[in-house]
Amino acid sequence: MSSGAARCRVCAAALAPESDRCPQCGADQRAEACPHCGGVAGVSAHPELRFRCDVCGGPRVPVADARVKRSGREVPLLQKARAAASARSVWRAAGIAASALFGFELFLFAVLLLILSASVGLFTAGLLTMAPVALFALWAFRRAKSRGQDVAPALDAAWVSVASDVARQTERPLTAGGLASTLRIGESQAEELLALLEVNDVVRGAVSPAGEFGYAPKLRVGAAPAGETEAAAHALAEEEAFAAGQAAEPLAQRTAHVDPAKR
Repeated sequence: MSSGAARCRVCAAALAPESDRCPQCGADQRAEACPHCGGVAGVSAHPELRFRCDVCGGPRVPVADARVKRSGREVPLLQKARAAASARSVWRAAGIAASALFGFELFLFAVLLLILSASVGLFTAGLLTMAPVALFALWAFRRAKSRGQDVAPALDAAWVSVASDVARQTERPLTAGGLASTLRIGESQAEELLALLEVNDVVRGAVSPAGEFGYAPKLRVGAAPAGETEAAAHALAEEEAFAAGQAAEPLAQRTAHVDPAKR
């Protein structure tokens, strides 16, 4: 093998030409800095988060084309999705713990009924001790469900934001296949993203000189205005999130987000 053969960035194993993942250790070779932990690491497919960081597990939106410059508007949305998923886990754990405590109290109450005769005092004590625990368990599970419902909309908005960056920097009409290849997703999801971009007035339908239909950007990415602030960028991301929520159901519920051939 020639000395110039590609090597894995993690284990230094030999890679096939244009290989995306190491056949020996499985490390993703298209590594970017994670917006959560800052580590330069690859991503792995995830059933809910779509793609997550190989280091910290936070949700990420991979971009295969190194020429695409991110605006960064997806970062607060990804952080929001991660915070919601983490909060859901905490509340779910609290609900499980409270349920276990309630079960123990119920068992102890049954034992006391067998040992002692039933009385108003015993039932009152049991009610005062078990009712708050049961109510907390129900409340914790409801909080977990509520926080879990915040994950998908935030992820949808983050993907729309990154797809906007890709569309605004394309030089030719962008097709579903091209967007799917760049974002490492299936063409069905790419078609939905393009439809949302058209709703958001980011792209418009166009036909290439070769007669192929695609989407051309209405705006080009350039240097940010001197007066642009982080708050303004976040507001734009929130507008895209609202448009995405109005135009379609959460993408995670409508199609498979990861093309198995691109994992």
